Amino acid sequence: MPMGAIGILYTLNRFALAPLTGSRLLAWHFADFLAGALMLCFLNGLLELTGRKPMRGLFPVSAFALGCGLFWEVVTPLYLPRSVGDPRDVLAVWLGAMAMLGSRRFAEHRSRSRTKD
Repeated sequence: MPMGAIGILYTLNRFALAPLTGSRLLAWHFADFLAGALMLCFLNGLLELTGRKPMRGLFPVSAFALGCGLFWEVVTPLYLPRSVGDPRDVLAVWLGAMAMLGSRRFAEHRSRSRTKD
C-alpha cells in the first residue's frame, strides 16, 4: 500500500507539481523526500520477506537513510556525470524516511488501539 501511494505522489509531483509551480528545485526535493520513504518501504519489505523484523528504531532508520542519501549525493556524482551532489537532498531523503517511519508507527498504534476496543 505505501509503495503504491508513493508511486502516485511521485507521478503527481513529476507531471503536476513541477509544471504548475514552475519550481523544478521544489519538485526535485520532493522526489528525494519520496525516495527516502520508498527506500525504507523497500528495505522493510525485503526484511519481512526473509523472515526478519523490519526497521522500526529511530537510530537504525536514520543511519540507513543518511547512508543512502550520502551515497546518492557524494558517491553517485563520481561515476554518473549528469548527477550533482546537493546536501539538501540528503536532508530530503532523511525526512522522507522519517515520515515513513512515523506513518508506520501511527498505523501500528491505531491498529493496536482498534483491537483493544
